Amino acid sequence: MNGAATNFTFEQTNNRFDPLAVLAFDVTSDVNVYAKYATGYRAGGASSRSLNYRAFGPESVQSYEVGIKSKFLDRKVRLNVAGYIMDRKDSQVDFNFYIPQQNGTIRNTLETVNAAGITKIRGIEAELTVKPVDRLSLGLSYAYTYTRVPPAQNTVQEALNADGIPVFQEVFIVYTPANALTGTIDYSLPIGSGSTELRFHFDGNYADPVYSFDNEPVLTEKSFIANARISLADIPMGAGGQKLTVAGWARNLFDTAYIYRRSAANFPTLGDYANYNAPRTYGIDATVNF
Repeated sequence: MNGAATNFTFEQTNNRFDPLAVLAFDVTSDVNVYAKYATGYRAGGASSRSLNYRAFGPESVQSYEVGIKSKFLDRKVRLNVAGYIMDRKDSQVDFNFYIPQQNGTIRNTLETVNAAGITKIRGIEAELTVKPVDRLSLGLSYAYTYTRVPPAQNTVQEALNADGIPVFQEVFIVYTPANALTGTIDYSLPIGSGSTELRFHFDGNYADPVYSFDNEPVLTEKSFIANARISLADIPMGAGGQKLTVAGWARNLFDTAYIYRRSAANFPTLGDYANYNAPRTYGIDATVNF
């Protein structure tokens, strides 16, 4: 446990039944509306990185969703919109600490606790696909997410204070941007008289800054990443029907750099630390379909 031998033991049994119900109705052959109710569950446990192998309880969630899926203009336009509510009870959150030791080292400690009360998550998602001409497809998707977690009891800080006074701290849902936007372009060009095509794909992805640790009010940077792919697809390989696809691709096409993970946990000793995203990468791959 946390690098030290102990005789601590742990046993926990969790049982749960989670129903899901969906009610859907076809308004027309191209328009469908639906409503969904579901529950979810995550078992409790104990962290081997805690100071005392402290157990934490399960969390549960109730979710409600309504939406519409539609096609119109001779099915050249597709629009899907959904709104949802999630109420999560006793959310499991992590308190991450770097504690200086007497020998000069720093001990990384993680305690998982339950944020008593209801975590509120609210969101809207929309997806639009347009095919203005043959072989060209344009896509746009947007997601808005609101989150709020009740303050959680910080047992690590209580142990460090050693005064018996409960400490409650604001906590966050990690890696969940308030706004996220993605755009895509796909185009295919026939080559010869067979099924071979030259295909082009491009996507751009934007996201607001996010929290990267449950217990730290420190945000990362906003991001925009573009990716591209060009492929020569469905090249015949003989009488057996095999087809070859060869593609060249690039991730993070414009070599954009941003901080995707940031922490101030060891600020008093070392200052903030952060991690940057991967640089531009590119490659070639080949796939054979039988």
